[in-house]
Amino acid sequence: MEEETRYFYQPDLTGTIICWSWTFLFFIAGLVIWLEITHFQWLSAAFFAVFLILTLLEWRRRTVVITPTKMVFSRLLQKNYLVIPIADIRQPQFTKHTVTMTVNGEVLNFTFTTKAVNRLKLALKQQGEK
Repeated sequence: MEEETRYFYQPDLTGTIICWSWTFLFFIAGLVIWLEITHFQWLSAAFFAVFLILTLLEWRRRTVVITPTKMVFSRLLQKNYLVIPIADIRQPQFTKHTVTMTVNGEVLNFTFTTKAVNRLKLALKQQGEK
């Protein structure tokens, strides 16, 4: 059985900004409806509820499972996960919280915790030794 660890991530900066902007639009729409009608409406509550649900999904659903042979990225609203074999990763670059890698000619950027970045470094180093 392969050892696997699960970490939370955020996509590249552009994707993160776009996704969170769309999420905050629900909050702003609820706030505008509430202030325009001058008292709290069920429509405002619905927008706030959608905002809370999306926020929780964006925090808890974006995970990556790192095994010795592959990385499996779960995405927010897509059922197809992104599976990256460790052997296909080229030119990995690490900073304190970000990982940039080239996979099949495509450059991918992800933001992780420091612990996850260190674990990924170790996984790539072990794969390179084999």
